[in-house]
Amino acid sequence: MNDRMRNYLFMACAAATLFALVGCASPGLVKQHHPVWPAPPVPPRVIHRQDIRSSGDLQETSALSGLGRLITGGKRQAMLRPHSAAVIDDRLLCVTDQELQGVHVIDLNTSKARFIGRVDGVHFVSPLGVAAFGGGIAVSDSALNRVFLMTVKGEPLGLIDKPGGFKRPTGLAYDARHRELYVVDTLAHEVCVFGIDGRLVRRFGGLGTDVQRFNYPTHIFVDTRGRVFVTDSMNFRVQAFDRAGRYLFDLGAHGDASGYLAVPKGVGVDSFGHIYVVDSYFSNVQVFDEQGRFLLSIGGPGEDSGRLQVPAGLTVDNHNRIYVCDSYNRRVQVFEYIGDVDHENDAASDN
Repeated sequence: MNDRMRNYLFMACAAATLFALVGCASPGLVKQHHPVWPAPPVPPRVIHRQDIRSSGDLQETSALSGLGRLITGGKRQAMLRPHSAAVIDDRLLCVTDQELQGVHVIDLNTSKARFIGRVDGVHFVSPLGVAAFGGGIAVSDSALNRVFLMTVKGEPLGLIDKPGGFKRPTGLAYDARHRELYVVDTLAHEVCVFGIDGRLVRRFGGLGTDVQRFNYPTHIFVDTRGRVFVTDSMNFRVQAFDRAGRYLFDLGAHGDASGYLAVPKGVGVDSFGHIYVVDSYFSNVQVFDEQGRFLLSIGGPGEDSGRLQVPAGLTVDNHNRIYVCDSYNRRVQVFEYIGDVDHENDAASDN
């Protein structure tokens, strides 16, 4: 058998295998369910937009491109245990992955992706928090007790060091207006604020149950108004502060009814002031208004789109898209607020 015949037979076998895998369906026409909240007939406020397990979920996959990957062995790095997320310029999605011990950087426009497993020769062990700043990213490693600064290509930009050392750095948030990085130190029960040059600017918190005190805080978010939202996990609440660390209000309490929290984690705020709080135990995202009043819940336990399994971090981009790290479903789910803000109190009464 000559080389030409061998190549022909190989291509025929590959095409037959691909046909068996994809059937006769048209390329890229796999329909995805996009649930809404609240459920009909109530007007929807939030819609599910997309599941992201790897960069391959960001574009339609044709039979021809599938054949190319089958022949060449090409593959995309899938998420295994996403924990926290950040979005740069509404284009780059950065996700820490505890099981893979690194950071996924995915271009939402081109679907190109990069995985960063080390920086400046140091391998990540337990990367948890991630925050975007000026085109770069900060990543906290709770096992190494360090906060790394790097480019989106993984090139080192420096380290954030706390005087006396971090006990367990976890959640990160960046205030672009004041060029300040917020770091939650969970075992120290405090929030530390650094200049991007690494200088400690201020700190607030301490162990306790009173306001302005924490009991194992984890996640953090700074909204466009400069308000700081800290998930006070073992006090079963989220506390809101001004930039100086002065207490504003809190939301949530221990319980299993709507508006109560069991294992609160990720927190984020959209441009309308809605506050989104992940509850890992309930496997949902609870939505509150800007005064901390409960509006509705998103999700619930399950594997389908819109359902969650032990979710962790959350972030909100400039277009009110909500990125939830659905850890045990090995994906990031993207939701979007689409409701009329003038009727949000109606949504609360409907739930």
